[in-house]
Amino acid sequence: MPDSDKVVLISGAGRGLGKALALRFLSKGWKVIATDLEVPEYSDFQGSLLSEGHPNRRKLLLPLKMDITSDKSVAAAFAVLKVEDCKLDLIINNAGIDNYFLLSRTHVNEFMRIFEVNVFGGYRVNQVFLPLVRRPGGRIIHIGSESLNLTMPFMAYPLSKKLVEGYAKALRQELRFHGIDVVVIRPGAINTELLKTVSGLACNEEAGLEGDPLRAAFYAFASQASKEIGKVISPGQAAEFIYRVACVTRPKAVYRINNMLQLRIAALLPFGLLERIVHKRLSRTRP
Repeated sequence: MPDSDKVVLISGAGRGLGKALALRFLSKGWKVIATDLEVPEYSDFQGSLLSEGHPNRRKLLLPLKMDITSDKSVAAAFAVLKVEDCKLDLIINNAGIDNYFLLSRTHVNEFMRIFEVNVFGGYRVNQVFLPLVRRPGGRIIHIGSESLNLTMPFMAYPLSKKLVEGYAKALRQELRFHGIDVVVIRPGAINTELLKTVSGLACNEEAGLEGDPLRAAFYAFASQASKEIGKVISPGQAAEFIYRVACVTRPKAVYRINNMLQLRIAALLPFGLLERIVHKRLSRTRP
């Protein structure tokens, strides 16, 4: 099937990697269903639509409001595509959030919010839109993380991404019976708002921790994390890689891009050794 006949649904397409993905697929002639918490603007994608030169170029882009944490919102987006008799060749579960907090003290709602977006959001989108995915030949891509095997204090994000990957691999085995591929992309650092969350950590104050050793540990973590991001790639570079994966005839279950060797080594360390290393590093007092 030529690219001009293909359709992709992208969550979190209003900015960052999601927007770069929408632009990349538009430039290749795909019809893009661009979804986000607020309806993405046509003007954000005008350059790609004009450069495409398609006679019905506005029909290549369908911006939709979709909150992936809401059954009602996802169902409403599905209803729009159902009315248009739209078939999906690809779903990219890109929407995600990150935050750093004390797992021992932060309210359960904040912990649940990370999983609601990063894990259950993709689960919800897959289930609702699966009837529209071409079978055989359809594909679902989940944006994972190179940090999935990193077990560290203050970090719920890797825990959620580990669950994403486990779920995607289980789903891959189920949907193989329908000829639908499920793929995980493990990116390293990408220059998006998520990265700014890490970079801005050192500026954040943990309230109510005066005199508590956890405060010093969090500050140590904050100051070190922003310096150990490693090589950063642009959203466009990541989007180009993901586009190529989307076009592979027989995709693997997992693909990596811009992953840090240090994280891969850390994932292989016995937990007892990793625990001692982390405690020693985070026990340093704040200047």
